[in-house]
Parts: sequence; C-alpha cells; structure tokens
Amino acid sequence: MKIDKIKKRDRERTKTKILKAVGEVIEQYGTEKVGVNLIARTAGVNKVLIYRYFDSVDGLMEQYVKSGEYTSTTGSDYIENIPKLAPEERSKALTSLMHTFLNDLRERKATRDLLRWEIGTGKAMLSDARNQVALRILEKIGDLPNYRDTSALLTFITAGIYYMTISTDYREKMIDVDLHSDEGWKRIENVIERIITDVRG
Repeated sequence: MKIDKIKKRDRERTKTKILKAVGEVIEQYGTEKVGVNLIARTAGVNKVLIYRYFDSVDGLMEQYVKSGEYTSTTGSDYIENIPKLAPEERSKALTSLMHTFLNDLRERKATRDLLRWEIGTGKAMLSDARNQVALRILEKIGDLPNYRDTSALLTFITAGIYYMTISTDYREKMIDVDLHSDEGWKRIENVIERIITDVRG
C-alpha cells in the first residue's frame, strides 16, 4: 500500500512537471513549438511518460488548460477561495474577476499565444475546459441580482477582453484607446465596471 502511495505521488509530481514545461515552451517558443520531444526535454522526462499520462499532445494541452496554469483566475485555488457572497456583493466580485482576467492576459503572452492556437486549430476541447472553469466560478459567485442572464453578459465581456488583449501583439490602438498604455486599459476597466454595475434586467 505504501509503495502504491509513493508511485502515485511520483506520478503526480511528474505530471505537474510536464504541465509546467508546457507553459515554459509556450512562453519561450510559442504554441507552434509545443511537441512531445521539446516538452519532454524541457521537463527532463522520457517522452513515453507524456503518452502514458496524456495520450497525445492534444490531451496534454487539454490538461494544461484544465490545470489553470495559464491564468490566475482559472486555478483551483482561486475558485475554492471565492467566499459565499450576498447578492449585493456580486457585481463587485464579477468586476474584480474580469479585471484580474484582463490583466492576466495583458501580462502573459503565453496565454495569448494559447488562445490564438486554440482559435487557429479549432480545438473545442480547450474551449470546453475553459467553459467548465467559468461555470464553476459563476456558480460560486452567483448571478447578478439585477440581471437575468449573467452568463451571457460575462461571455460578451470576456470575448471583448480576448480580442483586445490578443490585438496588443499586432496593433497600437483600437479607435483611440492606446492598447500599450496603462491609461488605455484603465479606460477599458472603467467601462467593464460600469457595464456590470449598471446593467438592468
């Protein structure tokens, strides 16, 4: 029994090391370089273990997304630490969530690369994994008391955040909003807050 526990612990440690290597490879080389050989070399493991634990590169990418390594708002710790909120506290919590998510994407090129890769390859499993995380977060925070379709509202805001943050790698401005300045992003944050706070069902 003790040997089984040690094996399980070693397996989990190796899986964590491999998933961490995915993030490092994306950060350094971009998603187009994500492959079994480079991941194995970066993690310092035999590539056979990647196939054993994840089946394929697609399986590995899916687990990477599920692990929540790519943004601070998708990790299990973030979700578990969301307290039970009264209805009047929810707009503030959802605003904070969207602001944190926005700033994560601004700071993490690897995550923006991952999103571009997902869009380019049309891998639904990655979207599915992120949807599950989003549903768990929304379940913990709860619906806005003054709006009938909070999930659609957050979908709309999230899509805008995706597009604008990915655009920072290609363009300086969107209309007159400077995508390369804190001032420009503060304007966006203010709009997000106004939408969530002022929306009425």
